[in-house]
Amino acid sequence: MKMKLAHVLYKIHKLIEAKELQSITQKEMARRLSVSERTYIEWLRETNEPIAMKAILDMLSQLNDDDIVRIVRTWGKQLEKTSSH
Repeated sequence: MKMKLAHVLYKIHKLIEAKELQSITQKEMARRLSVSERTYIEWLRETNEPIAMKAILDMLSQLNDDDIVRIVRTWGKQLEKTSSH
């Protein structure tokens, strides 16, 4: 059975909350993703689907775990660099 994108987003949201040891509102998560709160809620309700995100997850699912971790960490480092400027 294929996991729906909305469920993946929800699980990731909860994992981030657990990592940060705090509750994160949908509004705050939307801000972190640079989308409107309405857009994020639509993603969670499956009334709208982020096509680019789906494509990225589909591509990542074809890689081994080490490659996925390397890609995500590289992305995270780039985000840190751009947010510190």
